Amino acid sequence: MRKLSAVESREQVEQSEERAARNEVSFREANEKLGDKRSELGAHGRTPFLCECSDPGCTELLQLSFADYERVRSRGNWFVTAVGHDAGVGRVVEERSGYTVIEKGGVAGGIAEEENRRT
Repeated sequence: MRKLSAVESREQVEQSEERAARNEVSFREANEKLGDKRSELGAHGRTPFLCECSDPGCTELLQLSFADYERVRSRGNWFVTAVGHDAGVGRVVEERSGYTVIEKGGVAGGIAEEENRRT
């Protein structure tokens, strides 16, 4: 079996980070639609939002107020995740009851900013 060069290894890591970032952005887009629907219906109180971690199979629901979700979305590279999801992948901005706010940097942060529909 051939050993990967440092360049090939770095490229694989970047591709993996890009895939993970695209998954996170997809979850964030779904949450945007949930938020839009919530506003349309005039709903109040805590709302279920999807965990925005990089696991494409994650189905964890988080209960946040709309104001709390809006605060997270105020930054294009912040994501709301279930506690323990994406541990070590990004910087923990804050830990709340039932969820964690993660800040993405590097490749993932760049993609998150680029794909942020609010900018």
